[in-house]
Amino acid sequence: MAEVATPGVAPLVVEYHPITGIPEEYNEFLPKDCAEYKALKGLASTPAAGADGADGADGADMAKLSLKEGDEQPKESSKSSKKKKSKEPAVVIETNKRNKRKTTTIITGLDLFGVKLPEAAKMFKTKFASGCAVTKNAENKEELTCQGDFLDQAVTLILKNYNVDKKVIFKLESKKRVPYFDDDE
Repeated sequence: MAEVATPGVAPLVVEYHPITGIPEEYNEFLPKDCAEYKALKGLASTPAAGADGADGADGADMAKLSLKEGDEQPKESSKSSKKKKSKEPAVVIETNKRNKRKTTTIITGLDLFGVKLPEAAKMFKTKFASGCAVTKNAENKEELTCQGDFLDQAVTLILKNYNVDKKVIFKLESKKRVPYFDDDE
């Protein structure tokens, strides 16, 4: 057979961004929390950034500058200060339905008041005559999980046996934290 001559296809030359290390057209798809994205946005926000920022040496120097003087750092610190304000120690009690008629009572935050959770679980077991165990939630924090609907009884037991103020006891209603006691009492 005779070989058919095909026109030569030149290889595509891809220029990589000096800071992110990926092609220019993919920079907009970087995850917002990665270091390369923050360096790129820091480079774009500096007044010295221009068209000549594509140089390898200048781009690397700008990356070092943008990591030190980026605009992202103050925003993160303001977020953490907001979180610190809302992280006051509190006891949150919620009831969850499982299966059809089964209910569990979940108590979180007792460990912030110096309560040993295994001992508290043992006391709740004996007082409620049901199963109660120390479990870890999605945030990897320990909580008490009791079988049954013991919302009111758990609050009175916590107030009676542990040094917890009424102001820091909350219940969850439709995924919102609501104070258990009204301010009137």
